[in-house]
Amino acid sequence: MANDITFTRPELTSAYPVWQLVRDVCRGQQAVKEKGNDYLPKLDPTNDSPENDARNKSYLERAVFLNATGTTKNGYLGMAFRKNPLMNVSDKLNFLKTNADGSGTSIYQQAQNVLENVLEVGRHFLYIDYNDQSKQAQIFSYPAENVINWRVDRVNGRNQLVLVVLKEIVEVADGYGFKSITQYRELAIEDGKFICRVHRANDKGEFVVDAEYTPNVTAGGAWDEIPCTFVGAQNNDSSIDESPLLDLANMNIAHYRNSADYEDSVFFCGQVQPSISGLTEEWRNHLEKSGVKIGSRNALLLPVGGAFNYTQAQPNPLVREAMLDKQDLMVMLGARLVEAKSSNKTATQAENDASAQTSVLATCVSNVSEAYTQAIKFCAKYMNIKDEEILFEINRKFIGTEINPQNVMTLVSAWQQGAIRKVDMVNQLQKAEIIDPEANPDEVMAELEQQTQLL
Repeated sequence: MANDITFTRPELTSAYPVWQLVRDVCRGQQAVKEKGNDYLPKLDPTNDSPENDARNKSYLERAVFLNATGTTKNGYLGMAFRKNPLMNVSDKLNFLKTNADGSGTSIYQQAQNVLENVLEVGRHFLYIDYNDQSKQAQIFSYPAENVINWRVDRVNGRNQLVLVVLKEIVEVADGYGFKSITQYRELAIEDGKFICRVHRANDKGEFVVDAEYTPNVTAGGAWDEIPCTFVGAQNNDSSIDESPLLDLANMNIAHYRNSADYEDSVFFCGQVQPSISGLTEEWRNHLEKSGVKIGSRNALLLPVGGAFNYTQAQPNPLVREAMLDKQDLMVMLGARLVEAKSSNKTATQAENDASAQTSVLATCVSNVSEAYTQAIKFCAKYMNIKDEEILFEINRKFIGTEINPQNVMTLVSAWQQGAIRKVDMVNQLQKAEIIDPEANPDEVMAELEQQTQLL
């Protein structure tokens, strides 16, 4: 076991089911229903009769899944990427903007996918490699489930990754088609140098080293660290962080189970039940033989004392109330997009409320931004590019600041009268996105000065 590349860290055993639950819930109703009794308990589980199986099949089919978790996640992604991330790199690294991984995925698309994964399971992984043919560095993205092993040692007074094992599914040619095989990529520090090995199964099914290489930076020399970074919901170390959407996903499943009970009761008790009382045995036999037709165009003949009635179950609001309670709880847990709040709020109240609800999102966005800044620095080191101003920053202002024309006029008038500085006016207009937020304030003021002179 010590030399088995497929060894998986024990803490992942408990993490996998949690990650799968959140991912299924985010995917929506089809994914949840495909898991059957994993999320919806079986009615009378001790009964294996065909009748009970048919009842449970109908019970599952009638259940309605309200995708509050997936909607919330998509809403958070929309808020974070309502503006393109700020990317400050030298011209030699501009290729990352359109092709970060060598397969045509832009760094913006890749970052959006990474943030989505961090929101779902609280964990992701980026590995940076170099393509000898294109002479460009590449950023590869791995979901949490594919990082099966890692080890951290104390090196030169700081904690450093010295081993990471990645599980990969690759396609290999099979005639005109292909087949998928599993391989393991080992990233390790040995004798102070970074080395990469790829393990594949041999004819006996044993995983052996299929390829091995020692990546070097363009300037020469091997790496003394693994060019990679974890991305987490709390921080970017190797520890497993809790899924930001886990509580909401659990409540979503509880709501789904209430929905199954509610729809089941509506089906069985929602329709009226005709009943006839006061029949003699002779009348009963007569009606059974001739049949009973119900409706205003059909006269129903009954004996003296006979009565025809409709019986309907009284509404039972208990299950529905439980569903509504859980919807309110989901809103409290972050599902703001499930239901619009009826109370009117001032702009300040709305912005404060949004800030409170998106604090987890802000942390995740910051971690993804820092991870990509580090990843781009690794790319620069691979290509021997000296760039100390590297920055990748995802938008953290999730709610746009609205400003009406009257406020703009007041702001400009205050500047003209000397009540505020020109730079303060420009900064406020940039916050309101009337002036490009990414523009240099000094350049904006110079252009304004030039326009004034032309007038």
